[in-house]
Amino acid sequence: MGNPFYLQEVPVEAPFCNRARELKELESYAVAGANVVLFSPRRYGKTSLGKRIQRMLVDKGFITFFADFFGVASVDDVAARLAKAIFAVTHNQEPLWKKALRTIRSFRPVLKPDLEGRISLSVEPSSAGRSGLRLLEETMDSLGDFISTAHMPVHVALDEFQEIVILKEALQIEGAMRSRIQQQKGSYLFIGSRRRVLLGIFNERQRPFFQSAINYPLKTLPVDELIEFLIEQFRKGKRKCSKDLARQLVTQTGNHPYYSQKLAFFVYEHSNKVTEVAINQGMERLILSERPVFEATLQTLSPHQRLLLQALAKEPTQKLLANDYIRNHRLGSVGGVQHSVRQIEDLDIIEKDQESGFWRLVDPIFAMWLKRQSEERI
Repeated sequence: MGNPFYLQEVPVEAPFCNRARELKELESYAVAGANVVLFSPRRYGKTSLGKRIQRMLVDKGFITFFADFFGVASVDDVAARLAKAIFAVTHNQEPLWKKALRTIRSFRPVLKPDLEGRISLSVEPSSAGRSGLRLLEETMDSLGDFISTAHMPVHVALDEFQEIVILKEALQIEGAMRSRIQQQKGSYLFIGSRRRVLLGIFNERQRPFFQSAINYPLKTLPVDELIEFLIEQFRKGKRKCSKDLARQLVTQTGNHPYYSQKLAFFVYEHSNKVTEVAINQGMERLILSERPVFEATLQTLSPHQRLLLQALAKEPTQKLLANDYIRNHRLGSVGGVQHSVRQIEDLDIIEKDQESGFWRLVDPIFAMWLKRQSEERI
């Protein structure tokens, strides 16, 4: 057997740690025709969870579509990703394929063989003169026609949905989509990791999607269940891991779902036995592997925002605007801190913990890496 731990998105058929309650509830909401906003920090497993739910819905006779809006570049791109999601699911099911070809009027599919003998799918507008909001509206109308004539329940998942806000037509996009979704009989799952931005779409009174979906936070995994999952996966890979060592592994990553699995991956890959030394060495490999991501994140931030992150990495605080904190970390003025907080909170890099009231970095390994940058090793 190969390494039992995954670094990429967990396949729907792979072992999944817990989430039994979430799967049951989200499946129930979909069957009831409710729309849901699924949100959490990055790498909590939202995408894998959404695809697993859709796999369960298919077994119940649903048609499911999954569109990823990460990096969306224009209104046309939003429309194209929706159309491609429909054609991708229906192309190997002849009755549904014919229905998609009849109802999806805004785009036509383009199928081409690739070098490996497989078929690649892309889409192109059906009319060269149609673009922008008009193209999106026609695509949403076409999706509505597909849903109403499918004679099967339909579920649509839109991953990283908050990315539409970067487009200058964001409010118009929201309005065009909301007005059509409320008339459709399908159910929608809106997934996102920039929580403040995503929740703003659905909870700000002046926005078109206001109170149109159930807010569903995906929380961190229960510690004991994550520990048992890691022990079981090591066992499947013929490696023994004690409960104490599994707890140490989880503690090192701050109980983070992705990082716990990635650390376990490195421990399994580079050691024949799970030991404290192996966990510590795996942690060094984990931090090193994430360094390019952290450096790229810093490059997008202003010098003051970087200073604020360094301060919070060293010293999470309940009193972010206190004069002593600002002075001790050389953060300048209260106004400057407030401005930086708004900016990097929107990026979901920092958060205020709802239970403790402490401001901190969302990503525990990023915080660890930043703290190390300020410490000279001798």
